[in-house]
Amino acid sequence: MRRDERKQRLAEMIRRRVAQGVVGAIRRDERGLQRLRELGIVEDAWLDDPEADPLDLLRRLQQRAREIRERPSLLADLGVSSVEVLCCESEAGPPELPATGPDLAVAFTDLEGFTTFTRAEGDGAASRLLGGHYAVVDDLVAGRGGRVVKRLGDGHLLTFSHPRAAVLAGLDLLEAAPEPLRLRVGQHAGRVVVMADDVLGDVVNVAARVVGEAEGGHALVTGEVRDRAGAIPGVVWGEVWPATLKGIDEPVPICEVRRG
Repeated sequence: MRRDERKQRLAEMIRRRVAQGVVGAIRRDERGLQRLRELGIVEDAWLDDPEADPLDLLRRLQQRAREIRERPSLLADLGVSSVEVLCCESEAGPPELPATGPDLAVAFTDLEGFTTFTRAEGDGAASRLLGGHYAVVDDLVAGRGGRVVKRLGDGHLLTFSHPRAAVLAGLDLLEAAPEPLRLRVGQHAGRVVVMADDVLGDVVNVAARVVGEAEGGHALVTGEVRDRAGAIPGVVWGEVWPATLKGIDEPVPICEVRRG
């Protein structure tokens, strides 16, 4: 079997495994399931099929990102976060992928309080907020040479060739967060497996967990990102501490980064 075929099969196996946790939570949520039925994302035949592929639902959610942007309350009803769906994580976490892909800085972002905002202001106001936010993210990430790999609701998965660019883009995004909400950022760096429309691997897993440790208005990066980025004019690194992250066996050194 060719190397590319092996990599593709391994990535597919991992996606299927890590999707099971999110899909399991969705199956147990009748209100969320009803919303999925209304959007035509889920049919009863799929729910009744014991052999149904859990990846199918995650693919449908990501393919229907436009509807979710217009009805952001959907993810809240499902009881999952945008980052969870983007990363397709389960509580067990994915096995580590071999370090055979490109070396990238990976960033996740989401908006603190977005669920509360959506429930208070309604889907219309939340959708308008997301429209402006998406445009700002696209411009700022492109300006730093990065790539918007995918997004869903208020969450973004971003990659950068250089950790320094990732750090600066993260700070740009913090400062451009849509009022009254605050953005949070989590970043890690290392080798990943790149698919046509996705990135996979342990680095992605860690970055998703790091953003979960951040408060709104703050950016957290791993020690790997800090070491690789080095000194950046106008940027201050906080003290590094070992963080115990869900699904990660060993403590991960992380620190805050902010403007000086």
